[in-house]
Amino acid sequence: MAGLSALRLLTAAFLLAITTAFLRLLYVLPSTSRRRRNPRAKSPRTLPSHMVVVLGSGGHTAEMMSLLRNIDPKRYKHRTYILSSGDSFSSSKAFEIEKRIQSRYTNSQSQTTLAGQEDQVTGVWDIKVVPRARKIHQPLYTAPFSSLWCLIGCCRVLYETARDSKVSPLKYPDVIVTNGPATAVMVIIAATVLKYLAIAPLWKMKTVYVESWARVKTLSLSGKVLLELGVCDRFVVQWEALAKVLNGNGGDKRVDCKGFLVE
Repeated sequence: MAGLSALRLLTAAFLLAITTAFLRLLYVLPSTSRRRRNPRAKSPRTLPSHMVVVLGSGGHTAEMMSLLRNIDPKRYKHRTYILSSGDSFSSSKAFEIEKRIQSRYTNSQSQTTLAGQEDQVTGVWDIKVVPRARKIHQPLYTAPFSSLWCLIGCCRVLYETARDSKVSPLKYPDVIVTNGPATAVMVIIAATVLKYLAIAPLWKMKTVYVESWARVKTLSLSGKVLLELGVCDRFVVQWEALAKVLNGNGGDKRVDCKGFLVE
């Protein structure tokens, strides 16, 4: 009888732990919870903010350059660019993005700051590198292991970003913006994990996913994964027809459509 009672107690404890973990997940996910703001904070437009931008290679980075063309560096005083290891293309493009942003607030483009250099007007920007989730021609059976390593790297980088924040020490980024590279999935999941474990506040690291302009009728693989997981605070598509397909006729609005965001 004592053994049976112990088994029932363990079963009840296990079910309680599973239920608590599930409810915590529902509480954290943007798709199943109300959007939260820091109750002690002023209006976000009156405070300097920290933005994280996830860069991919090729077309993703080209579109991101266009998406960020009107970013105000006076508001986003700290801008962090996350890219995959070995992606020298995106590293050079991060500097070009900053050159465009800062040229609108300085007298000449020659005054563009380098990564890590702080300016009184345009703030500071830096680059963080994470492991690749999957390399080109990498066998599929090894992808889960490299993806897990990438996820761990993303958690570490987000913590380092908070530690090195120029807005406030140990302050996690206010927003994460991405438009679809595979690394973006891991970065957004990492942000969710940090919130789930109560390492980061729920009102920090708001995630904005902008689907590629090239996706007219269907989502990219990254978009499909993120939409199904429900981990994005804002999911934006650029074609109205695609928005209608994804939103359907139901009352729940899964995605937003703001028209063409790239030029």
